[in-house]
Amino acid sequence: MNKIYYSLGILFFVIMQIAVAFTLVVVFQGVLTMNSGLSILLAVPLTIAIAFLTSRMVSRNTVTMRYALVVLAYIVMQTGLALVASTLLASIFNVTNQALLIGLSSILSFTVGLVVILLILRRDEQLDGGLRGPKMKTGETVAWSIIGIFLVFGTQIVAGLIQSLLFGIDQGSENTADLVAIAQEFLPFIIVIAVIGPIIEELVFRKAIFGWLYRRTNFFVAGLISSLIFAVIHFDFEHILIYGAMGFAFAFLYVKTKRIIVPIIAHIALNSFVVVVQVLFIDKINEFMDTATFISTMIGMILL
Repeated sequence: MNKIYYSLGILFFVIMQIAVAFTLVVVFQGVLTMNSGLSILLAVPLTIAIAFLTSRMVSRNTVTMRYALVVLAYIVMQTGLALVASTLLASIFNVTNQALLIGLSSILSFTVGLVVILLILRRDEQLDGGLRGPKMKTGETVAWSIIGIFLVFGTQIVAGLIQSLLFGIDQGSENTADLVAIAQEFLPFIIVIAVIGPIIEELVFRKAIFGWLYRRTNFFVAGLISSLIFAVIHFDFEHILIYGAMGFAFAFLYVKTKRIIVPIIAHIALNSFVVVVQVLFIDKINEFMDTATFISTMIGMILL
């Protein structure tokens, strides 16, 4: 079993370094306007240096190093892996449809990213990772997983109302709308929205970032910093209150139960609800709304 993990680790380490090199070349060419030859010449030694640094972090295998690697893997997944996947799909398989390209590249990059993060966190708790304190028993964990779903939904509703009533900000999220639009054109993309994405985000923002800060500060400081990062990373600054409140709710569930699976379940439930409502059943909902509007209009005419 250890040989399998070792082989997988090497394979995905190489994949991540290729993604790093590709990202550096793109940055040098696109941002710094360097020619391809000079970009590659600079990217090679930098990639080697990053690979050496990463290997040192892996060899030390402390809680701090593991969680730093998780964050690094997330960054590479969102940048280099996504770029590599989309470039290969466009150039080799001639994928030109934008929704299909984003959907396929996201599935590939998120899947690889999840595997890498799980490999990094293998045996994390046996190596002094996770939150200190007794974990909830199985029955309590199941109960809090159900409670957590309602807690997160309630938190989002309250934060949305505050945002709307006090600041006049519409509750519709541009980030969510963009993701839903892609899923409506390429249905398999919903697995990223509803399952893989929430798992990765909880492992990164709650287990790694919040967990590391919580052990060194307190719930409020760790929750505030991790929730702000969670909100900012969605690039939807208008709705930062909602994302921040949700981050606190997920963090509370993690601290309460000491089990990362509980906020993962709540996060999956929240995102799945969005997918069901706005992607799978949107046509039926629109038909129902049209019917309800028609009936309401007819009643109004009768009353008049």
